[in-house]
Amino acid sequence: MIGISFGSFLNVVADRVPQRKSIVSPPSHCFNCGHVLEARDLIPVVSYLVLKGRCRYCGAGIPLRSMLVELITGLLFVLAWAVLGLQWQLPVVLLYICILIVLSITDLESGFLPGIIIYPSIGIVLIITLVKILAGLSPDIIGAGIGFIAGFGFFFLIWCIAWLIKKVVIGFGDVLMGGLIGLMVGFPLVAAAIYVAVLMGGLTVILMVILKLWKLNQPIPFALFLASGAVVTLLWGREISNLISLLVT
Repeated sequence: MIGISFGSFLNVVADRVPQRKSIVSPPSHCFNCGHVLEARDLIPVVSYLVLKGRCRYCGAGIPLRSMLVELITGLLFVLAWAVLGLQWQLPVVLLYICILIVLSITDLESGFLPGIIIYPSIGIVLIITLVKILAGLSPDIIGAGIGFIAGFGFFFLIWCIAWLIKKVVIGFGDVLMGGLIGLMVGFPLVAAAIYVAVLMGGLTVILMVILKLWKLNQPIPFALFLASGAVVTLLWGREISNLISLLVT
């Protein structure tokens, strides 16, 4: 229930922040008729199902994304709790999951990661990293720094090559997000996050091309795959690193 409620808030952030609007004012309202929503209209998941995906006041359709984000956030919160248990890492990972969800929504819907989203995200993760180091919970400041450089550098190299051959493969927001994920998971786990992201992205694109749902010259909304790689690594990073080592050797 906590995760689903957070998902509802993430919908507001994803809708308003890219447009430079306040997340607290005006109150939640229908984008079509402007009617301020009542408490009964704002129950996560339930209100969408009861209203059959339509505004109670004007009948305009409500994007399915709103309910999906609530459900996915709730499921990821439960998964993180099941894997990590009630320890200090849990609230940190849950906050990281929220950041990654907002970045994924923004990239999927707008096709890029605006500075007003990506830079504050990097700032939040940097502050959390410094707090963990000062509190003695994560003393490896070198690992965090190398993780950021490795994540940023890997995708910056791809971005530069694509720029030289004049092909839009990824945007610079993806480069920054690579650094963000490196900061989240540190070194050497950043390698596992990149591996999972590239593997999932590549397989998805291949499948969509085969099904004629995607063209090779289209840019890839890579934030979703980066976020997926980061979440998987935050939860099972050591196991994935060990598996990659076995495959390489």
